[in-house]
Amino acid sequence: MSDAEASDTLAWLSSQLSPIQVLDAGARGLPASWDSLSGLVRNIVCDPLADATMDSGDSTVSAVAVSVHGGPEELNVTRDPSRSSLLEPNRAVVARYGGAADFEVCERRPVPSSTPRQLKEQYGSFDVLRLTTQGLEYSLLSSDLDAVRDAVCIDVAGGLVDNYVGQYPLAVVAPLLHGLGYSLLDLSVRSRQAAAWGGTVRHQPVEYRGLWVKDDLVCGTETTRLDQAVKLLVLSKFLDHHAFGHEMATALRQRALLPPGPARTLAKAGFWALPWSL
Repeated sequence: MSDAEASDTLAWLSSQLSPIQVLDAGARGLPASWDSLSGLVRNIVCDPLADATMDSGDSTVSAVAVSVHGGPEELNVTRDPSRSSLLEPNRAVVARYGGAADFEVCERRPVPSSTPRQLKEQYGSFDVLRLTTQGLEYSLLSSDLDAVRDAVCIDVAGGLVDNYVGQYPLAVVAPLLHGLGYSLLDLSVRSRQAAAWGGTVRHQPVEYRGLWVKDDLVCGTETTRLDQAVKLLVLSKFLDHHAFGHEMATALRQRALLPPGPARTLAKAGFWALPWSL
């Protein structure tokens, strides 16, 4: 592969790439693993604990919760603010594991909320949905399937057990996303260690973070548009999922969705090892 071939492909990707719009629900900004995408992402953060709404260009922080119905909601503010939720903690469940005190409700605060559809009307379609919504992940995904289908990447923090009353665990969330044409690309789990045992024994995993991506092979259709394909290729590169990106490029080449030159280059594993400047 020549330098000119690589340069031409990067120029084509750059010409086709529009800002990757992220809905960051319940979190306070993108993690460090997204730093390499700086300048390519527009992040809409919905954080009901934020002091005020702020707009810094590439990132907008809105002091609202994301809910199924929208309108006024009551936020259960917990001892550990990151455990705060529109749902009640499932005390019988969280008492079995470490960190139960973090779920103690200290305040019930009225907050405004918006639905995914309302946020789409306000900001436009989202390419990435990042849900850190403390128990509402399944309800939000299933309440607006159009928003889910518009996205190319879905990042969910959830429970392997029902830490909140009304939460659905991974065993329910995963089939929903699979049925909507997404493949699970990455999964991490963690436990909450009970203080009485310390770190010398193994503990049951009770929480997960999963990354799903749009994958036409899952549902046997070819629904991914060119603009979505470009964003998914870029996300695969900068989030270090090169193997998936390469496989996707090969499939897109077979569909003749990409121009011949870029398609040929993207289907070469060596191109994915090169630094990309877009």
